[in-house]
Amino acid sequence: MTRTQLAQQYQVCLPTFNRMLSMIPDFTYDKNLRTLTPKQVGLIYQHLGEPPD
Repeated sequence: MTRTQLAQQYQVCLPTFNRMLSMIPDFTYDKNLRTLTPKQVGLIYQHLGEPPD
């Protein structure tokens, strides 16, 4: 899953979502890679909660 797809799920723009990611402790990602790993996505869901429908 990409950061853009996750930002759309959380209904925020990409710069806002990137700021949200920066607040997650111990979360690192390569800004040059397009996709996040399933483990990273799970950590995002765990910290930010499930995205609204």
